[in-house]
Amino acid sequence: MDEGVTDVERLSLAFAADASPETLRLAYERWGGMVYAIACRAMAPHDAEDVVQQTFVSVWRSREAYDAANGPLGAWIIAIARRRIADHYRSRTAKEQAFDPHDLAERLEHGEGDPVLDAVADALTVQEELERIGEPQRTIVRLAVLEDRSTASIAEALDMPIGTVKSHLSRALRRLRERWEDTHAAPVD
Repeated sequence: MDEGVTDVERLSLAFAADASPETLRLAYERWGGMVYAIACRAMAPHDAEDVVQQTFVSVWRSREAYDAANGPLGAWIIAIARRRIADHYRSRTAKEQAFDPHDLAERLEHGEGDPVLDAVADALTVQEELERIGEPQRTIVRLAVLEDRSTASIAEALDMPIGTVKSHLSRALRRLRERWEDTHAAPVD
């Protein structure tokens, strides 16, 4: 393989070529912690552990569907994790409704919110801010976050100095964090 190919790219290509239990283990070691962190932001740690397990079971079961040409393995795994998180909330909401539909309505009335709708709103907030920040920051953030690429890899791909990439990434992430904090700030009475 090319010397410029990263370990993540090698793992993606190996998984696409032959999704063996060993490549699944390597994928779990590489992205299991990230899946757990994402799930922990959405739910309790014990539920997040279940989501991690369900995610990698889904990865294994749908391994033939992965195509490295369509994107990095990490992004594919994270997309599966997001579906498992949504499934968790759908099943939880169904259980709550099956036991007491009035309880869910009361929770929503008192402003506790719907976690799936909150997650969609959060995603839209991030997308809106990405559209506002413009280029090249938007591309740099997408490459760093969605494709899990290093700043060196991004600098090479965009033919930019690595310091410039780091500066753009830092400013863009700060803006995203500030926007996130603004939308999640406690209301002032």
